[in-house]
Amino acid sequence: MREDLESMRRGSRRWKEARVASVERMWGPRSVVVEDGPARGMRQIELRHLGGLAVDLEVDQFLDLGDASFRGVPLSFVAPTTSPRAESWSRRWRGGLMTTCGLAAVGRAEQHIGGMHGRAHLIPASVTRSEGRWDGDDYVVEVRGLMREGALFDQNVSVARTIRASVGASALQITDEVRNEGFERTPLRLLYHFNVGWPWLEEGAVVETEAQEPGQDEGSGNWERTVEAPKAGEPETVDALIAVPDADGWASARIQGSNRSITVRFRPEQLPYLTVWRSKAAGSYVVGLEPGTCWPGHVDGPDFGKAGVVLAPGESRTVNLEFEVQAD
Repeated sequence: MREDLESMRRGSRRWKEARVASVERMWGPRSVVVEDGPARGMRQIELRHLGGLAVDLEVDQFLDLGDASFRGVPLSFVAPTTSPRAESWSRRWRGGLMTTCGLAAVGRAEQHIGGMHGRAHLIPASVTRSEGRWDGDDYVVEVRGLMREGALFDQNVSVARTIRASVGASALQITDEVRNEGFERTPLRLLYHFNVGWPWLEEGAVVETEAQEPGQDEGSGNWERTVEAPKAGEPETVDALIAVPDADGWASARIQGSNRSITVRFRPEQLPYLTVWRSKAAGSYVVGLEPGTCWPGHVDGPDFGKAGVVLAPGESRTVNLEFEVQAD
């Protein structure tokens, strides 16, 4: 007996399966290897059809979020990279939608603790899961990876990362489980460096957040919110803010354009600080939204804001983030 197609509920799993012969090929994650250019040989996992959102996961760079677009329009900042293994941060950083900074250093730092923004972005992931599956009527894509920063007679910190998205929803959820697998107390400095570039970043866009400057009332302060046009030789600016939770315990930072927005959500109980980084320099035009356990080491602010946290032997901490794109 044949199934009655007319009785299927629109949008249900069976309704979709009647129209797509191979859901894993259409919607599932796809593993690729870059064959040319500075990133030659690097592993990536492509996520597509997420409500118009497309993201490359950088497997060899801490399973970070690389190039991203929405409805074919680039979202992320693309840096002029010499090589992902170049000697300095400015020559090896490839940009991308999100870069993990840490785990021992954030901002300018001595080489023995990782140098500028630490070693995390140099650490390859071991992919433990990369799959698409049905969750009721929704098709969910999930990628998991395990990263470790460690050295003989030194720290041993692991990060188990899960990136989850639903097909048709222009959003990602990121969950990190950070664990001190060593036997001594270990400092943890962790910052999530979200990077928005042109053409999504536009003159007149506004950075919106309830985060506040130290010593200021909520929503007050003199930090710059409006995005200006690029200028040759313009220096970068950085604002150090304290995150303010809403009634549900979440904080957010948003870049709001004329008819579109990018929002990063996080929990201040996990990431108490927000850094807003702006480069108006021509050729390096980018705004960064950066929740973290601390501010970058070169940012002015109270000393306690730079310290991060300390993990006891065997201690674990969970970090939850959400990223969403909206457009008319």
